[in-house]
Amino acid sequence: MSGAGAPPSEAVMVLRSVRSAGHGILDFECVSANVHAERWLGRDERPLVRQRLLEEAPWVGECGLFAACVRVAVRREPEVVRVSRQSSVGLVWLLARVSPWEDGVVVFLEDLTERMAAEETLRRDHDLLHAVIESATDAIYVKDVDARYVLINPATARAFNRAPQDILGRTDLELLGEDVAGPTLAHDRAVMESGVTATYEDSEGGPGSDRIWQTTKGVLRRGDSTVYGLFGISRDVTARRRQELERDEEARFQERFIGVLGHDLGNPLAAVRLSAAALLAQATLTPEARRVAQRIDGSAERMARLVKQLLDFTRARMAGGIPLRPREVCMESVCRRIISELEPAHPQHQVDLEVDGESRGIWDEERLGQVLSNLVGNALQHSPSGTSVRVRLAASDPLFQRVEVHNLGPPIPDSLRPRLFAPFHRATPEPGMPRPHRHGLGLGLYIVSQIVTAHGGWVDVASSLEAGTCFSVTLPRVVQAQDETQTRWA
Repeated sequence: MSGAGAPPSEAVMVLRSVRSAGHGILDFECVSANVHAERWLGRDERPLVRQRLLEEAPWVGECGLFAACVRVAVRREPEVVRVSRQSSVGLVWLLARVSPWEDGVVVFLEDLTERMAAEETLRRDHDLLHAVIESATDAIYVKDVDARYVLINPATARAFNRAPQDILGRTDLELLGEDVAGPTLAHDRAVMESGVTATYEDSEGGPGSDRIWQTTKGVLRRGDSTVYGLFGISRDVTARRRQELERDEEARFQERFIGVLGHDLGNPLAAVRLSAAALLAQATLTPEARRVAQRIDGSAERMARLVKQLLDFTRARMAGGIPLRPREVCMESVCRRIISELEPAHPQHQVDLEVDGESRGIWDEERLGQVLSNLVGNALQHSPSGTSVRVRLAASDPLFQRVEVHNLGPPIPDSLRPRLFAPFHRATPEPGMPRPHRHGLGLGLYIVSQIVTAHGGWVDVASSLEAGTCFSVTLPRVVQAQDETQTRWA
């Protein structure tokens, strides 16, 4: 037999029984063999034909292949066995198909080594995946095209509070009822129809009905891309959502408290400042009493600024933003006023104002004063002694006004930039830099960003060791009031 119809990698050989005097099979003599059989079973110095099987390949007796050939020759019934042998390249697996032939057998041998290795890898991966799914705390499940559960892990059974056998083969409609299962089924249909993996987070997006779930669902496809089911992974986020709601409620309470506190402090502070002003107006005050009255007035003024910041913070967070009262304003005049207010408190610094182009527009003058006061004040506080702060007004675009406040000194650390405009955040002075004499609430830059945003503008920051730090505010030339009845035109 030539074995011409066999697969190219299959060894084929025809074996004749070698019997004893009592007609028992002692061995098999090779009648014919193809090249693969010669290579697997023969010896290099002589062909396999006319040689005895056990003499040429003793391993066939050790692995069970010889015993299979004997059984087939005696019973005249074919067998298929899987055998293995050790070789110079390691363990080799063979699939042997043995058929009866006259007084002997025909053996077909196929190398299964690669297939067995792939099957072992697949089995190991399957066992690993099964272990992960079974031990996962998330509910993992698979439904068929009829929305029936065909695979669930223990977490899914716990979510339904049912035994696995009570869930498999049933739908959410059968398990939960129409009222509860409706949203879940709607999610399933949307994913099945679109074929796109989607994530839902609500109290009706996963198994069970008394929790909040974050569920990811997607379709399962065969090799030909036809959909045969849907998978789901549901995570119980009930505790997390409750904590988030509690934090949000606590934050709203804190903001309301800050707003009430700031509002209620306004009247007592006004009374303190009026009293201090009345004392300072008296010509008969002794020098010591006048210093005390000035100290009271200065402290009350600082407290009033802090209260105003608290009120602005509350409006920005709870009232939909800081309100504006736009009118025609000269930005140069506002800058000169703010600079004249700040320079006496910083005699070691000089503030230079540069005006390039038109600086008039429709803005809220009081709010712009806050923006400039905060930016110039910050620049003065963080500048090395003896250096100057530069304020530049530029109007290269007729529709926008740009304000730049630049100072020298160490750059803003990269770690601080993401929180630079966050409320209640204060930067720590660099080593070797003087600490500011006055510590605010950390609301200055936050209020700057809110006022600029309310005007429809934006704030940019550039900071480096060589160039220093520059805050740039860009404002549209005209801003509309939120309430037209509040608009006052010059």
